[in-house]
Amino acid sequence: MIDAKNGIKVVVVGAGLGGIVCAQSLADKGFEVTIVDKGRQAGGRLASRERQPSFDYGAQYLTASDSFFQDVVANWSRAGLVSPWCGRFAQAEISSDFSLVPSVPHKERYVGVPKMNSFVVALAAELNKSAALLSQHRVISLEINSSNCFSILGEKTDSASESAIETFSLTGFDYAVLNMPPPQIVALINTVGTTSGALAGRLLTSKALDLVKQVELSPCFALMVQLASSPALEYDGIKVANSPLAWVARDSSKPQRAGENWVLHASPQWSNSHIEDSLSDVTAALLAEFELLNKKSLPPVLFAKCHRWRYALPQNPLALGALFDSANKIGYCGDWCQGNNIEAAYLSGRHMAEAIVRDSALTS
Repeated sequence: MIDAKNGIKVVVVGAGLGGIVCAQSLADKGFEVTIVDKGRQAGGRLASRERQPSFDYGAQYLTASDSFFQDVVANWSRAGLVSPWCGRFAQAEISSDFSLVPSVPHKERYVGVPKMNSFVVALAAELNKSAALLSQHRVISLEINSSNCFSILGEKTDSASESAIETFSLTGFDYAVLNMPPPQIVALINTVGTTSGALAGRLLTSKALDLVKQVELSPCFALMVQLASSPALEYDGIKVANSPLAWVARDSSKPQRAGENWVLHASPQWSNSHIEDSLSDVTAALLAEFELLNKKSLPPVLFAKCHRWRYALPQNPLALGALFDSANKIGYCGDWCQGNNIEAAYLSGRHMAEAIVRDSALTS
């Protein structure tokens, strides 16, 4: 870490992996960084249930293609934050004969240990030494003044009730980074027009924001299930086609896990069609599909909890790394800027930080 501050203040909204990486990269370069997130802890869709029984109900594993990210994963492995998932994998097509075909992963799959979010939680703890990391801060509006400095306004939430307990306002930022799903970015940018008058025009009509609007994120239901005993399935991770299910995983087959815990992800198409259904109805429907895949009655269900991800999978990622609007000193990052996985989120945050470093050098 560089101790000497350069006096440039950056606010990062969203403490998913991309936001954490961007914030840490900037803090290491001497920027004064504040990162805010509405959740209880960092990670975004790298989500793990903290109470028992525990599950990885967001991103299921990571792979590494980029040489830089391969080195990052190797460092995480040496630190005991990730480990290979040596499971048995298959593909299934429910609409045919329910047959499961073994598959061999093209790349080694890694998972966080003891939970999927372990490495991003560790990154957030390290970031907290050099930047302000504010959890349970829901940003409601963004403002920009005549000096092109940003302010954010929002609500602090209570851990137990998730209701607002007081408002907050943070001001004087030279740069803003939004590490959020595109629909949430657009909604937040639209608040600028209500507070900043003519200054909002450039921002609302920028090419960068036009690109954000083009990206579509599909929803996904994630069902966490604990069974009393092992089902008939012989595989630990199953990619499913032509079914309300898209992915089925024996979560407890991952390193440092225990029990007979399963995670079911619904397909984007089915999730979109049923997005407003009750979680109890979704649970019943996905358990029925799980039983079809199992080809016999499931063992007794000891625990079931469904989570609704409204913005989960980028359908048309940009493959641009990150989007930076230099005229307005604002950037947008996330996996959807680079691809649709953990590696993409990490690299997007890194690209975002590099763009701000370059721009600050040109304008200083």
